[in-house]
Amino acid sequence: MYRKIIKRSLYNMRDSYLIYILACSFAIGVFGILLSLGDNPSLGKALVYLNDLVKASGVIFAFFAFIYMVYVGGFFIKQQRNEFLTFEKLGMQDWVIVAISFFQTAFVQAIAWIIGLSLTIIFQKFMGMLLLFLMHVRVNFEMSISLNDLFLIVRLFFFSTLILSFINAFKALLILTRKKKSRSTKTRWWLRIPAGIFGLILLIAAQICSVYLFYDMHTISYSARPSMEILFVLVADIFGTYLVYFGFLPSILNLLQKIHSIAYSGVNIFSFKYLKERLFHNISILWFVTEVSAFALALLTFCYFGYQAVHQNYNSNYPFELAANKDTVKVIKKELKKSDAKIKGRYQTNVKINLVSYYNKENQSYVRQPMTFMSYSQYQSLPKRMRKGNSKINSHEFLKIDYNSSILNKNTLKEHDIEVKNAPLIATAKTGSSFPYGSPMHFGPMMIVPDNYYQKMPSEVNDTFYGWDFKKGDRLQESQLEKLDSYRDAYFMKINFKKSLANSTIQVLKKDPKSKYPSSTYMQTGFLRQGDIKKEFAQGGGFYLFVVALFSVALLIALGSVLTLRILLRDDHQMNQLRTLQKIGVEESKIKGIVKKENALTFMIPLIFALVQSFTAVAIFNTGKHLSKNIILIYLGFVVLYCLFGVISYQVSWRSVKQKFSL
Repeated sequence: MYRKIIKRSLYNMRDSYLIYILACSFAIGVFGILLSLGDNPSLGKALVYLNDLVKASGVIFAFFAFIYMVYVGGFFIKQQRNEFLTFEKLGMQDWVIVAISFFQTAFVQAIAWIIGLSLTIIFQKFMGMLLLFLMHVRVNFEMSISLNDLFLIVRLFFFSTLILSFINAFKALLILTRKKKSRSTKTRWWLRIPAGIFGLILLIAAQICSVYLFYDMHTISYSARPSMEILFVLVADIFGTYLVYFGFLPSILNLLQKIHSIAYSGVNIFSFKYLKERLFHNISILWFVTEVSAFALALLTFCYFGYQAVHQNYNSNYPFELAANKDTVKVIKKELKKSDAKIKGRYQTNVKINLVSYYNKENQSYVRQPMTFMSYSQYQSLPKRMRKGNSKINSHEFLKIDYNSSILNKNTLKEHDIEVKNAPLIATAKTGSSFPYGSPMHFGPMMIVPDNYYQKMPSEVNDTFYGWDFKKGDRLQESQLEKLDSYRDAYFMKINFKKSLANSTIQVLKKDPKSKYPSSTYMQTGFLRQGDIKKEFAQGGGFYLFVVALFSVALLIALGSVLTLRILLRDDHQMNQLRTLQKIGVEESKIKGIVKKENALTFMIPLIFALVQSFTAVAIFNTGKHLSKNIILIYLGFVVLYCLFGVISYQVSWRSVKQKFSL
């Protein structure tokens, strides 16, 4: 008999359980994939610390997945409240009802774990190859699940299922001991309308503060103002959204209900009352889904920003895998002939080094130092990738390439009054951050000047930089690199600063000075080779993008399933409202329209608010250079995912309503 009761309960709520099982299975599958990737020998060769990172990520993911199972699992117990009370009135003992709840939960969790482990096996190869692609690893991926991982999954299945079953059994016991249903939510318009107005004020204030934050972000390294503005924006957005949900959404429906031309048209008087009551019950869920969706979307977008910005920042500082100056070029060429390197591009540029004085806006102090000068025509002859992140200039303008303090915010201000020794004052110069031949090859900032200015400007030191592009790397051996290390320091420059810039001089030293790099001594790097570091950047950045993307997608799927389940799990009173419409002869298409409106409101409201909030957060840290088609694809993917959940929810919800009508 008990088996038949459990079977009937599962059958009656099969649509809801199916959505819950699929969401849990996806989370379990992702967790299993993370564990299997950590022990995979193919990836271990690429990233030595991958195992620890994957397991730490798996623990965090498993914790939030368990919270989701506990929270959503309670929906089904609430839905069976009247069923449990009916069993009790028919003489069934309380411990039997509690046992039914226990075994019912255990059965559902077992199905979810079986499907989840199947997903792990099926999609492990695909996920592994995707990770290899993001990490730029050129090895074959082999599927591998260790016995330790299998035992861990089995233990987690046993203990998590046991805990969830006990929690739901305890909830069933509470229903039996507290037979009275909680009071329905009161309207309290005198509280909702002022709360909604205050929430709207908070949201507007958050957007205004975001504008100020956009201009203050460059001061975050030495000012507390941006941190305070970020905190205010977060608090104002979170609480403002809840107050708007609490106050305005029910108020708008109440206002529309009082407009006779709208409310008394067809069945709208019933639909508005029904929708308003549903919103009252789902305000907290809508708010929670909105905020967490905005967080997941912003997290995924910022991860992409970071992934792109780190690589862009690295390529700006190290554009060539191998670079040299005139002191080391002969040795580098000699070693390249001994290797199997396939050179696809050679570049050579003459530069001048002179003394300058200018006011540093970022540090708010005057700076006197040597600066490397390059002519405009030589700058234009370099690969386009070196000019991509810089401001565009013509043959009559100046460009000051400086170290960028933030990889997300580019300094687009113009520099003024740069004094150059024995040369005309540079009144204005645009700013950039992409260094030709790599930032370590230059003394401090670099200046791109017109050809006439470059030819007439005297120099303290003349040098020539060389760069190479290769197919599949320079192929230098460890023994060759050890030999080249002795040429790392080409020469040193000791600056003798006087009261006036014209009287200051540069002394070139071929050996390391005994003073051990005083503040007025600068070192010229002989060569740069950064292929290995670039490879580590690509692998680490790809891994983090992969993990955050998994987390974000799993979180969005979980939130979409929460909204769907909230729509499907109607109580008897709400179902009776729809049955009443059927009994008084309302057409099926009209009732179907009410269900469609409910689904549209439930999904569109969080979607719109989440998009606005996440886009505002992204805009704060984005100057427009990172807003690419990939960012648009992330937002479109989010919209498509939620719309897909909305369509599925509507179809399943209407099917459930029709089934109950036929009873």
